[in-house]
Amino acid sequence: MPQPTVTVLMPVHNGERYLKEAIESILAQTFADFEFLVIDDGSTDRSRQIVESYGNPRIVLVANADNRGTVHVLNQGIALAKGRYIARMDADDISLPERLERQVRFMDEHSEVGVSGAGMRVLKKGKLKNTMMLPTGDQELKIQLLFSTCLYHPTVIIRTELAKAHPYPDNLVYTQDYNYWTRLAPLARFANIDEILLHFREHEGQISTRKADLQITNARALRTEYLKRLAGEVSDEQLAIHHAIAENRNDIDLEQAKAWLEELVGTNDATGMFDAEIFRREMGRKWWLVCRKNTGHGKATLRVYRSSFLQPLYRPEIKKYLKFLLRCMTKSVKIS
Repeated sequence: MPQPTVTVLMPVHNGERYLKEAIESILAQTFADFEFLVIDDGSTDRSRQIVESYGNPRIVLVANADNRGTVHVLNQGIALAKGRYIARMDADDISLPERLERQVRFMDEHSEVGVSGAGMRVLKKGKLKNTMMLPTGDQELKIQLLFSTCLYHPTVIIRTELAKAHPYPDNLVYTQDYNYWTRLAPLARFANIDEILLHFREHEGQISTRKADLQITNARALRTEYLKRLAGEVSDEQLAIHHAIAENRNDIDLEQAKAWLEELVGTNDATGMFDAEIFRREMGRKWWLVCRKNTGHGKATLRVYRSSFLQPLYRPEIKKYLKFLLRCMTKSVKIS
């Protein structure tokens, strides 16, 4: 088989429940120049038999005798990949038919981008739920890393030469994507396509449900180290409010949050780590999201929201703002 344009890399471990839908969503792609590298990581259910049943020449099945973990399998797949690009796929998700076509075209047209992703929609109990989107530009995405992951892992496509030169780090398991993006941030440009290209399935068996506590702990460690690139040493109090903002908590002290986000703007102005205008806009967006989540403080939320120089830097959608305003006006709880 000549070199394919894309290697679709899909690890699977005991994924028989949703595996057929995942496989068929890739085989149904409008872009056909791909190899489908499926690595069965020591499954004890029928996952391997399901993959073998297709008999499709584009499917390359590798069966590990033992369960070695997601990071090992991803790096195993990177080493085996023959395509110019590697597209990630999970065994419980559904790629929309034009996913590969859209992503290959984008990467071909943007040679400066090393890794890109897309939006996705949550699929829960057979029904489509929330739409999940992230910023699209390189600077915005690397600012996003101060708080959380900036690319939805199941939607990612990466240049194979970049992945082979810099495989996944093997520490801090269950946050391998956030870990990877913080490592790649100084090495490559990021982007997101502003389109929904995947349906992300939520269910009780996925790692984000089973390992939620460990994911939070590891994400905090990664967030702290990345934050130090911008701010240097930070106090325990500053870290506490930063983690609360990042975790989208609804019990935040808004005055502390305002002071911290405003301080980050001043720090970036001094260091020049990120474009000043973009950073201010992104902190304005973060300030809006914090206040929107904390309308339980009532009218005091509105007062504090408007008191920050960050407020006019980001304009939310009018419907969302009116809903926020209504919630603030109908609450009577005061900020502590």
